[in-house]
Amino acid sequence: MNETEPDLAARVAALEARLGAPAPATGEVAAAGLHPAVALATGLVALATGYLGLGLPSHYYQLVFAALTLLVSYHRRMLLLPRPPWHWPQVLLNYGILCLFFKLLIGAGTTRPLGWIKVPAIEKKADPEPSWWDPVIPKMELVWRDVANVTDWSVDITRIQTLLLVATLAGAMMRFQPFASLTALTLLIVSLPTLLGFQWDWVMAFLITGGGAFYLQWRDFSVRR
Repeated sequence: MNETEPDLAARVAALEARLGAPAPATGEVAAAGLHPAVALATGLVALATGYLGLGLPSHYYQLVFAALTLLVSYHRRMLLLPRPPWHWPQVLLNYGILCLFFKLLIGAGTTRPLGWIKVPAIEKKADPEPSWWDPVIPKMELVWRDVANVTDWSVDITRIQTLLLVATLAGAMMRFQPFASLTALTLLIVSLPTLLGFQWDWVMAFLITGGGAFYLQWRDFSVRR
């Protein structure tokens, strides 16, 4: 008995899903019984908790890395586009989550490492009610002042973090594990002062909900039948 075309197409689609074949070019997600609103709602929670824990992106590098990561994820079909009308809202939400994630990695900004250096100086104290002897015996006070061209020296830590992050990714891609581990440890040490300044109760909620939002859109999860 010959199989009908719909039955044959269904069996071929199931076989492609098991073999890990690319999803159809329509861009629709064949999720495992989940509505696209589930991923969208989870992403909104992640965006809110990320804002409370990390604040807004502070450097354009974070925006650039988030855009590149999102483009590669959709181009390599690691993330599948949701069905309309959830398409562009979900894409923009994913971009916002990635921007906050990269702020966690490279969000140190600019700092003055020698800002603690001060030198003593004696200056005349301003008296709101001056006396007749002030011109003869002025009131003096000891103050601490910055050192010109020393304490105002600033370093863009975000650029250093970005260099270390790129080096770590390059070492991981070339499977040079000792180098990747060393650069990752250096990145952690450089980022430690900034990491301690975040609101980690909200950051943990952001990482959990953000990871869940991306997992719901992950190709291996979405193509299940």
